[in-house]
Amino acid sequence: MIIRRIIDDSYRKAVRALVMGTSPQALARARERAFVKSLVAEFQEAFSDADIRVFSAYGRRNFRDFGAEKLLSDIAVGRVAKSATGGRDSQDFHFVSELLWQVEIDFSRDWRPAIYAINRLNGGAAADKLLVGARLPRGADDYMQTLRVPFAAGGGRAHLALIPHPADWEANEATPTIWQLIDGEWEALT
Repeated sequence: MIIRRIIDDSYRKAVRALVMGTSPQALARARERAFVKSLVAEFQEAFSDADIRVFSAYGRRNFRDFGAEKLLSDIAVGRVAKSATGGRDSQDFHFVSELLWQVEIDFSRDWRPAIYAINRLNGGAAADKLLVGARLPRGADDYMQTLRVPFAAGGGRAHLALIPHPADWEANEATPTIWQLIDGEWEALT
């Protein structure tokens, strides 16, 4: 499945990225940025059609056409179209015609910010929605069950990717786990 490859490749590249921080917290933030940038690049590679754009805070090609680099989610992948204004002096403009993916990234180790991220995902119209969170050292099943009900309430296909927290990368050999909510239950994607 494409999302499995995107997450795995993004995580591998981010772990290998040379990042530095003046404190453990700054190092974790730098690693998180490296992961997000890798994730954006992987989405751009996977969706390279001319009529598809990837929106994020790390974008560089959307502002002129859309007035922003980022939409409402941390990362959004959208099909775009072109139209023209009415009247004699018509002007061309671009618009997002369909959201394909919405991605929220939350590396806090608490369930509340994850629920807030799911609320933002549920407020969108993408066919596929992804929450990327930190794998918890314990209580992962409880965490996933907490997220299950609010995620199931939204439209679109819900995905959850759990990766080691950026603060733990040098001490953690774990790989990402990716889940999809199918008929109200989490199923691992292989």
